[in-house]
Amino acid sequence: MALSLEWACGFEQFAAISDLNQIAEPWTAQGFFPQFMTISTTTGVRSLQGNGVTPKALNLGSYLSSGVLWTVPNIGTRYLGMGWYISLLPSAEATLLQFTATPPSVLSSAGTDGFRITLDNTGTIRIRQNSTNAVLVTSSAYAVSSNTQYWLSVSCNPNSGWVTFALNGTIIATATIGINFALQYITIAGVGNGNLVIDDLVSYSTDGSDTASTLVPPRSVWTSLPNAVGDQTQWSRVGGAVANWASVDGQAYQTTTYNTTNQTGTLDYYNTTDLPGAPTVIDGVVVTACARKEDSGARDLKLHARVNGVDDVSSPFTLTTGAAFWYLSATFTQAPGSVAWTPSAINLCQLGLESA
Repeated sequence: MALSLEWACGFEQFAAISDLNQIAEPWTAQGFFPQFMTISTTTGVRSLQGNGVTPKALNLGSYLSSGVLWTVPNIGTRYLGMGWYISLLPSAEATLLQFTATPPSVLSSAGTDGFRITLDNTGTIRIRQNSTNAVLVTSSAYAVSSNTQYWLSVSCNPNSGWVTFALNGTIIATATIGINFALQYITIAGVGNGNLVIDDLVSYSTDGSDTASTLVPPRSVWTSLPNAVGDQTQWSRVGGAVANWASVDGQAYQTTTYNTTNQTGTLDYYNTTDLPGAPTVIDGVVVTACARKEDSGARDLKLHARVNGVDDVSSPFTLTTGAAFWYLSATFTQAPGSVAWTPSAINLCQLGLESA
């Protein structure tokens, strides 16, 4: 059985909830009540950060209606892994996660389709079908403790398949779901008066030989930031930066220092910080850019991963004119040339932008 990385985020590049609100499709984080959401500096929670990056994790707040809504490609079985920590158990049963075909009206409420995973004040996990509120499975009490850092793995096959919830590689609850729905939305909700903290969130697809016991093992998301000039510097610099990489080496978008172009076919490449060691398994590289289109007419952006002069290029992202910046990301599960990523290839990799 093979898992293929689709998306990963260590949350280190987000400085404020206003940044998190502007991730573009197909993965969208929406702060339903952003005034209740903060980015907290947190130790642990499987948080391996990049050089020069302040350690952060996503704090989902302390209100029942806080959470993050993820819009995902509907491709069938979904595998998620994340560092997970809750400071207090809820006072009553509350939603932790939902998998639905349509967005729930409130992020911590029960949706009209799909199912949800809940937690109560005894630490008991339940899996409920939303349409009937029926309990599909109940875990043992005290399966979840507060003030404990976990690696949470959850898998779901919405086509009359299963849902599995596991902590630190141990399955806490798994259930057969006799319903068929088009999985498109995932809600991660805060519960009760305690803060739910997540970091190193990863999503995987599968080759189809998966089972209900398939779990995403612990993964650390390393953030590498631009630190040197790449092979092409065809975009113009705004704001006084002396090199193109210095315009885009921040954790969040910068409105006064940035790179820009008014032409198509122009390229900008950036070298990035090296890995901290030599990992034995590298699941992929996620290239993330923050962009805004300032003029009229059509304009697309392509993201590049470049190693030794060979490029892999993302599909074009269509930009719309407006004041908002958008985070765009593309995942490259293999290095250019269709070979496995190695630490040396990662350290040689340049990230690129192409105006199309």
